[in-house]
Amino acid sequence: MTTSPSVQNAALTRAGVLVRTLDQGLWSLGFFAFNITAGVSLTVSEFASLSVGAALGFIAVATSRAWGIYAPIVDAARMGVRPEDSIDRWSSWRGTIAFATAAGGASFVWIGRSGEWGYAAAVAALAATMVISDLPRQVLIIRGGYARAALLAGLYAVGGSLAAAAIALGIDNTALIPIWFCTLMIVLATGLVFCGTATSTVKSDSHFAIAWRITAEAVYLGFGGQIAVLLLYMIQDDTATAGIRFAYSLAFAPAFVIIQSVQPLIFKQLATLSAQGTRAVLAVSVRWNIAVALGLGGCGLVGYAALSTVFSDTGPATALPYVLPVGLAILSAQTFEVALMATRFFVSPAFTHRARLASVLVDVGSQSVGVFVGGAAGLVWTLIVLSGMRIALSVAMLLVLPRRDRTETT
Repeated sequence: MTTSPSVQNAALTRAGVLVRTLDQGLWSLGFFAFNITAGVSLTVSEFASLSVGAALGFIAVATSRAWGIYAPIVDAARMGVRPEDSIDRWSSWRGTIAFATAAGGASFVWIGRSGEWGYAAAVAALAATMVISDLPRQVLIIRGGYARAALLAGLYAVGGSLAAAAIALGIDNTALIPIWFCTLMIVLATGLVFCGTATSTVKSDSHFAIAWRITAEAVYLGFGGQIAVLLLYMIQDDTATAGIRFAYSLAFAPAFVIIQSVQPLIFKQLATLSAQGTRAVLAVSVRWNIAVALGLGGCGLVGYAALSTVFSDTGPATALPYVLPVGLAILSAQTFEVALMATRFFVSPAFTHRARLASVLVDVGSQSVGVFVGGAAGLVWTLIVLSGMRIALSVAMLLVLPRRDRTETT
């Protein structure tokens, strides 16, 4: 008996999701191991500085993905080309190297302001390497090489475990960043071999307009998501800086595993379904938003319990006051991201670009006022209010989506 193509495709989709979840789980495990080792072994001041480097690295990673991964997918979808055939190798690498250099330079200057130029240089090199090592894995994910991407994540997890073991055995904590850096370089070298030389030259006349707007959106979103850490470090509140970072990387780590593993697949699915119209895209978007909300809620409850018991006498306990506002901030950011992903295929690039810019300007401006007026407490209340507003805006965007039509795209 033969299996119908639809059943085969469903099985492949389920298998892809499982391997992607394993991939992201291993990648998050590696980051978790490095992060928790840093939190336990470094001083609060050193961990706060590392958090700034990581924050700037995350901004650059998001920007690199936007330029080299997501922009080509959107451009190709408008011409009926599959996402798997959309990546331009050389353009992607040029962008990634530029964004990695910017992240490293900004980290060096931001952290070096305190006078610790040697430590600033080490963190800057780590931040830049985080950006460069991310691209091969993302290319493999989009091209369907889930197993190879999972192997890269496995290497990262092994490196994180070795770092944790080294510190536990009493090796000087100055070894942490070099081990982290070497692990990422091994991931990068292996990823380059796995990706090979395959490339695409598919570009429409509007490719550059799409690419720079999506990339600019990633910059806005990145700063909006990391501005709290950067502002708290600027006003020299190391405890709050560390607490915010721990809330993101520990309390909500399991949710990030699922979100980051499945979201690229959701984006590919929306690109494919966009040919069927807005209602097909809307159905997937709503289901994904509900799943994200439930996952974040569960992680917040479990994370708070763990931080207040298992980690109550260690550095991660500084995250307790920030679990709720950080959870709401993540939920609102993800909801807004899905709303923009769904809308992107049916409106001009200028619309999503302006929506992102307006959102981030409000976000950064409000958080800046909150921090400089009320410190960490002012930031908490600002995050709660802004999150509610962003969720309401996202729901409104999805509700009006069925009224849009692909013919309105310019």
